[in-house]
Order: sequence, then C-alpha cells, then structure tokens
Amino acid sequence: MRRFLHQSSTALAMTAFTLLLGCEAMENGEVASQRLLKGHAFHGEGEYVDLASSTIARPFNQPTIGTSDALNDYLWNNSVRALIVSRGDEVVLESYTGEHDETTLWNMHGISTTMIATTVGAAIKEGKIQSADEYVSLHLPAYGGSGLTWRHLLTMTPNLKYRETPFSPVSQTARLFTDDDFSDLVEEPEFSTALQPGDEFQYSSLTAQIMAEGLEAIYDAPIERIVTNEVWFPMRSELAAKWSISEEDRQARAGYGLYMTSRDMWRLGRFLATDVKHQVDPEFLAEMQGPVAGRGRFFKRTESRLLSEDWGYGFGTWFVKFPMNGKLVAGYGSIGFGGQTILNVPAYDMTIAVMAQVPPKGGRAAFFQSILEYALNQEG
Repeated sequence: MRRFLHQSSTALAMTAFTLLLGCEAMENGEVASQRLLKGHAFHGEGEYVDLASSTIARPFNQPTIGTSDALNDYLWNNSVRALIVSRGDEVVLESYTGEHDETTLWNMHGISTTMIATTVGAAIKEGKIQSADEYVSLHLPAYGGSGLTWRHLLTMTPNLKYRETPFSPVSQTARLFTDDDFSDLVEEPEFSTALQPGDEFQYSSLTAQIMAEGLEAIYDAPIERIVTNEVWFPMRSELAAKWSISEEDRQARAGYGLYMTSRDMWRLGRFLATDVKHQVDPEFLAEMQGPVAGRGRFFKRTESRLLSEDWGYGFGTWFVKFPMNGKLVAGYGSIGFGGQTILNVPAYDMTIAVMAQVPPKGGRAAFFQSILEYALNQEG
C-alpha cells in the first residue's frame, strides 16, 4: 500500500538476513508455512526493517532468586526457551534453556498486534482518530459502507470473510506471513453476509494488518516508524528489533515477524502495566486491562468450542483468570500463536514474559499459576 513513500533505489536499499527457521519470501509457501512453528529465534533471510533501541533503557536488575533443576526441567518439558518474572520493576527470576540467552531475538507473532492496538490508542489521545467508534473508512476508503469502526478492529470483531489458519500453506494467513505482495487482502476486503460488525470474535492477523495500514494513512508514515515512536521508545527498549516486511511494497507484516529480545519483551509488559497510561487515555486503558479494571468480559462456552471461559479479549489484549491461593486472580497482556506470552497480574504486582516453541502442555493458565507459585514460594 504505502502510497506515502517516495521510493528510490537509495530509499529502498535494505540489508538481507538469513532466516533459517521461519517463513520468508525466498521459500515457497508450503515450506514457509510448515516452518512457522519449528522455531522462533531470528537467524534470518528475507527483508527486514530495524526498530532502533531507545536512548535510555528501562533498568534490568540481577534476579533476586535462583532457578532449580526442577524449574529448568519444567521449562524444558514445556518447550520454554526464556522466562522472566518481576514484582513491579524488580526482576525476581530469569531463566533460559538451550542455546538461547538475553540477546536472542524472538519472533513475537501476535504480540505485535497489541503494540499496534496501543498505537491506535495513542492516535485517539492525539486527536488523529476521534474515538474508537470512528469509521475506519474515513482513512481507508475501501471499507466505505462496511460499518467497520476502530472498536471492531481493536476487539477482533469485524465481519471479515477470513479465518486465522497459519498451518495451511495456501491460506490467507500464510499469504500475510510469506507473500511478497499481500496488499489485495487489505485493499479488496471480503465481508461475511451472515454477520454484522461486532457479532463475533475471530482473532485475525488480517485485522491487525488493517489497523496498521489505517494508522499509516493517518500518520503518513510506515507502521514501524509509528510503533517505534508511540510504543518502542516509550517502553524504553534496550536492543534494536527487526520487523519482517514484504519485498514488493515494503509493508511490515503487522501480525507476524517482529523480533525482539526476551528482556525487551518484559519491558513491553512493564510498559503495559505502567507507562502506557501516558500514551492512551483512561477509557482506552481500561478496555486494555479488561476485568482487572472492571471492563471487558471472559468468553462464554456457548460462543465457540475453540474459546476457553478462562480467557477474554479487550482492546488488543488478552485476559486470563486462574486460581491462586484459593481464589481466582485475573491478568492481562499479549500472546502469540506459539508460546510467546506477556502477562501482568496486578493482584501480585507481577509481570511474566515467556518465549517458547509451542504453548505449554497443560495450557497457559496452568503454566502461569505454576510459575507464580514458584516465584512467590522462593521469595518466602
């Protein structure tokens, strides 16, 4: 899309990297799709743009408690490659398995959607978008007459004729993740005639892409630059990140391909717990925090056999509830379709950042409970 770019050979000169594990334009679609879940560390081939590190990084202290053989075995058995737990800004636990460490760049997958949603909140606070109920078509004419608002995009409830199917090599999702040009998916939208906007929750990387390109039209800048200014710098990142882009029109893949370190992943979690209040207005923040702030709701079993009653979704964020010390506690944060997770649990003022190959065997909620119990027990 990128109509705002004045392209030249100099402006489009990019550095190529080698991506051993992942999906990139130089592979055919089937190979690329099958490799999506084989690994998440950046080794890279393909086209990328950098998100420069901030001038002053959020401090990261030496963990106050150690790991144990039992914890390391538990992490390894659940394919966890990085784990960070903090109480407030004080890091209490940090652990890595395999050959990974604090400098490894991880594919965040859907966590970039939360960053884009936060940027929508910043645009509302700045007056560039009047409210969450403003029609998307004011900035993306292709959506004229659809009735789609920013709220529908933020809550993943547009009536798009699209299903998130990253495992299929011929799906629209695979195209978003691998194609050199996927602009038609955004510029020629298809809508379900059986549903109206707001009727049904369907998580969608295409929805993330629509939000990103709507923001590009509003700011007259590429999404990676907008996110850098509105989220990446304010969260005080330490190391540069990399974002996969399409080769044809240099478009960032909004719901996939943003690589950052586990420590910067934790910094994003702390930003969502604290500093994001400076970027978005209170109403928007409450919708991001969900039940923790008296907003949002958890899914109902009758909605879909694929949705757990332990989970809910707000403005670009996930909610979860699980038992701790005899009562249910709620948290909010961001997840990717692998094992990537950022979770804030206000009841204990704790933030968890997890990078894994796949989701935990017993489910994320049970994993959070086990990790929090370990950290709290070690603290005494």
